[in-house]
Amino acid sequence: MSDPREGGERAVELRPSERPPPRNRRVRPVAEPELVEPEPVPVSVRRSWGSPTLRRRLLRVAHALAALVALGALGLVAMEARRYALDAPAFALTTLAVDGAERLGEPEILGAAGLALGDNVFARTPEEVRADLEAHPWIAEARVERRLPGTFRIAVVERHPVALLLSGEGYLVGDDASLFKLWEPGDPADLPLVTGVDRSRFAGDRPYRTSVLTELVALTHDYRAAGLWRRLPIQELHVEANGHLSLYAGEGPLYVRLGPAPHGEKLRRLRRVLDRLDEGELEAAYVYLDNVRRPDRVTVRLREVPAPPPAAPEARSSAPG
Repeated sequence: MSDPREGGERAVELRPSERPPPRNRRVRPVAEPELVEPEPVPVSVRRSWGSPTLRRRLLRVAHALAALVALGALGLVAMEARRYALDAPAFALTTLAVDGAERLGEPEILGAAGLALGDNVFARTPEEVRADLEAHPWIAEARVERRLPGTFRIAVVERHPVALLLSGEGYLVGDDASLFKLWEPGDPADLPLVTGVDRSRFAGDRPYRTSVLTELVALTHDYRAAGLWRRLPIQELHVEANGHLSLYAGEGPLYVRLGPAPHGEKLRRLRRVLDRLDEGELEAAYVYLDNVRRPDRVTVRLREVPAPPPAAPEARSSAPG
């Protein structure tokens, strides 16, 4: 290669990108690759063992299985503990306390409760004992408490009969307006008799039965509140044909027609009438307190007092002259 400064030829070096294509070679354009969209993968295939959703589900299943195993173990422990408690002498009943017994004796109450000294304290629950006690006709309410290791405490509220209802047979009427027991020998007999009840209606008409019993009990309370019970004990309570009540009281007896309820004020008026009669040493055969138009008016019929028999004539003494 000659030096350019000497006026000779100058060599030029071409870069690869600037070189002309060969003369005898045909240049073919390169086709761009065709982009093919992949087919969607099914959901079941896309989920794998490493997906967060599946891992969470597996953890929940594992926790549930662990909880079931723990519960099963606790159940076995509880069964063994109960078996031990039911057999252990330390849990035998040593104390049975009963409060509220009046008519019923303590042995009868404990018999109704199904409890006895020496029984296991866990053999019966307080709820079972209470239900059995309240099934007894003379027990209106019961409270039961169990104290470990060997105590049951029972408090009962007994029923108090206020009348004996006659309807084919005799039934005791409680102070809670309940017809709680068929009368039997040994039950109280010195009670006011209830008569005049429509037997078929009383048996089949519940509102009528409730109304009669409620009014009867209310009348006995009002009679005591008026201060008449010791003065003239009620012998009989009668249900009139119109549903109103009347009563027979005292040894006479005195008949009192009351009319519709309420009876409190009427009975206080009766007491004032009897006080007036006592002042005049008079006795009433009947008293009507059922005047609807004039509630303050009382009708009284006096009892006829038989005249005393004439005195026998004095015998004349005949002395010899």
